[in-house]
Amino acid sequence: MASKIKVMHLIGSLTKGGAERFVVDLCNELAKDERYEVTLLSLRSNDLEKGFRKEIQDKVRYISFEKGPGINFMVMSRLTAWLKTEKPDFLHTHLNGFEYLALYFLGNSGTRFFHTLHNIAPKECPSYLARIFRKAYYKKNKVQAITISEDVKQTFQECYGLGNDILIPNGRPDLVQTPAYKEVFKEHRLGTDTFLLVHVARIARQKNQELLIKAVQQFNATEVKKCRLLLIGEAKNEQLQQKLQRMASGDPLICFLGGKYNVVDYLSLADAFCLSSFYEGMPISIIEAFSVGCIPVCTPVSGIKNMIRHGHNGFLSKDKSVDSYCRAIKEALYHPDKELIRYKAKQSFRLNYHISITARNYSKAYQRQLPQLQALHHLTIPPLKASI
Repeated sequence: MASKIKVMHLIGSLTKGGAERFVVDLCNELAKDERYEVTLLSLRSNDLEKGFRKEIQDKVRYISFEKGPGINFMVMSRLTAWLKTEKPDFLHTHLNGFEYLALYFLGNSGTRFFHTLHNIAPKECPSYLARIFRKAYYKKNKVQAITISEDVKQTFQECYGLGNDILIPNGRPDLVQTPAYKEVFKEHRLGTDTFLLVHVARIARQKNQELLIKAVQQFNATEVKKCRLLLIGEAKNEQLQQKLQRMASGDPLICFLGGKYNVVDYLSLADAFCLSSFYEGMPISIIEAFSVGCIPVCTPVSGIKNMIRHGHNGFLSKDKSVDSYCRAIKEALYHPDKELIRYKAKQSFRLNYHISITARNYSKAYQRQLPQLQALHHLTIPPLKASI
């Protein structure tokens, strides 16, 4: 019987975030191919009832190294020893997972390495020293860089002076409404005469929620039919959270809901999905909005403008000003053929951002390195399936 190909994905944690969401989805999808033995490695421990750990399917092995906050060299040492025993064929890092392979890189010759950039390159790796470290491995093709949008690809090439990345857009599986949908409908839709806007993102400066709140308040100050804004996401910045809550204090049309496991229920109800970020890689939240036909209204930054064609499958503000974003909201909500926009959003998901397409492209990236893997192990490994 032919050996299974050991594929491992390493990430810091599985808290609620786009990269974390994506890694779980990708591992679940890759594990459908019987040629793979898929393992998801998390540096930190993950509460089963929080984040995405409980969504890992049975075919995916889950390992945690119980790391606490900050850099932990003991964890790096334990991870290295464990990897030397396991001998993965493909080891794929995300976020800060790259640096935790520093010891394993030394002297290793039996593993092929990959790293996905989940944001524009300078923000994905803000440390100058870490970028020097990463560039050494990218340049020698010891680590294959995966970029997720045209803008991320461009920033990778500018930041590292290299053009050897592979572009693979993110993806999500089909989303299904949860049993909580009826309650969400009763609370936020039944008996209301307002537009419903949903924002899904952690509370962080990158996401620029201040712009969104100001634009919605400006809309409501001038329009007869008002907007109700639901902000879904955990607070990564408590000081910013308090500032935003002060901005919305006394405004019954702006609600902070915190993190939610059933984002799909809210997107299914909404008139529009709003994302007002300063920069992005390729937001998973836009892909989720596409999947249920929720019209995205976004700032024209980084990977977002690679995904949305204004007036076709969503709407983009002309810049990051309050006036411009408010106009984009109006254009979306008063568009004469919103059903067509919804249809094209769903079509964008099916044709470009379904997780099966993404996983197939990751498989192709792995397949390109099978000859080197076979030579290293002196093994005959069957070629991967053309599709999953």
